[in-house]
Amino acid sequence: MSGNQLEKIKNYLGKNVGDMGLKLLEKSTSKIKISENPSNEEIGTLLADLEKKFSLLYGNDKAKGICDDVRKHLVEKSDIPISKNIDNEINNFLLKNALPTERDITDYSKYLVMKFGGNAQQVEKELIEKVRVHIKTRINRKKVNEEIMNFLVRYKDPAKSDIDDFVHYISLSKLEYPENELREQIEKDRLFLKFHGPQEGEESELDKFVDLVRYSNDKDTVNSEIKKQGLSYLVKDESGVSDKALSEFIEFVTPKEEDMKATLEGLNLGHMVKKK
Repeated sequence: MSGNQLEKIKNYLGKNVGDMGLKLLEKSTSKIKISENPSNEEIGTLLADLEKKFSLLYGNDKAKGICDDVRKHLVEKSDIPISKNIDNEINNFLLKNALPTERDITDYSKYLVMKFGGNAQQVEKELIEKVRVHIKTRINRKKVNEEIMNFLVRYKDPAKSDIDDFVHYISLSKLEYPENELREQIEKDRLFLKFHGPQEGEESELDKFVDLVRYSNDKDTVNSEIKKQGLSYLVKDESGVSDKALSEFIEFVTPKEEDMKATLEGLNLGHMVKKK
């Protein structure tokens, strides 16, 4: 965000709020000691402080309206859409939080609203959806990686036909993974195993959660643990925690191997799930 963002805020307040708006802006910039080329975070902090000052004069609703209009003005005039900045913020959040709790999501939603503006409930709803997609993508990749390692244990030096069958097997398993990336990963893991042998890595927080879901005895146990860990957003719909959503999540994490085995055997690919 360039330094002329401050000038844009000043011009907007001067035209729409008047001298009082400019005086409060001067007080806020002095208090925050904002830099000449302020970052998105500094601008967000500035607008949050301005909103507090405006609320003392005009009330909370009008103060929020003024600052929301300022944010919209900056988006319209900015070379970089603010939505892109939000996406970058969320991506960084997900890199650092593989399995965020509901409290983490609520707090981060508040942070995004303070920084970029918007409706708090809508921002939280959109963030939850992005987190769900992120977690399912990570679980999907974990399952594919496990399948690759199991495949390479059975076929230490697989022929092209073996790899073709395995790629077909993965597609039938409904594990979404680009075919070219899958083939590259198979070769990468094959070479690693050849020269380094099996390695035991440290289990991540997400790995532990997936194992818990897979090896729990029933839905009630899984549901109880999900609530305990503050992860109920994974199995909620508009009405709250849903039995259907819980069942779908458990099935996604732990697909029925018997059904897949029967399907593969019907396609003469039974060897993909049998020991050599």
